[in-house]
Amino acid sequence: MQLIEMKNEYEQAKMDYGNVNSKTAKKGIGEEMYKLKHKIETEERRLNSKLKTADINGVQYEIPKSFNYAPDNERYTYEIKDGCLYQFEKMRNDPDGSFNSRQYVWIPQAENKYAELCVRVLGGDAYGERYYLRVHYYKHPSDMTSYLTKDIRTDNYSYKPFYDYVLGKLGLKHKKDRHETNKLEWVNEEGVSNV
Repeated sequence: MQLIEMKNEYEQAKMDYGNVNSKTAKKGIGEEMYKLKHKIETEERRLNSKLKTADINGVQYEIPKSFNYAPDNERYTYEIKDGCLYQFEKMRNDPDGSFNSRQYVWIPQAENKYAELCVRVLGGDAYGERYYLRVHYYKHPSDMTSYLTKDIRTDNYSYKPFYDYVLGKLGLKHKKDRHETNKLEWVNEEGVSNV
């Protein structure tokens, strides 16, 4: 529904609210007016928002509001591949020798559906190298909060090209294990020393 149609419907609901005498009808109309007002405010915010445009590797890309974009921070590197924005965090060792890093991928899926994939990589401890996946879904790049967050299985096929690319950039690959699909191993032994 377009913004003008929503505003007209809201005005009509206001008139209906004033014309009814039943408390039940007033309550129902009032609740729908509240929902519609929230939708109108959200749509106005989306239309009025200005997304920051950045030049990443020679490609102009609109940075989503929820995406933690810090080009001056040496801890992160950015890349655009197939219309998706990747954020790679440089892995650092904790004092006990373990490491923990999060890589993000902004994936446009449809006109009103965007996904932010988080690939969390852990390792350097008794449990070995492993990863976990979480997806935040947004309706528009200007939204600050997601409407749905899901932890997804590490053998998920719809996000496999994205997390395989991330793991490959980090120098890791899947370990062949039928029972624990999130286990990783280094592509070469130099990767262990680069952490």
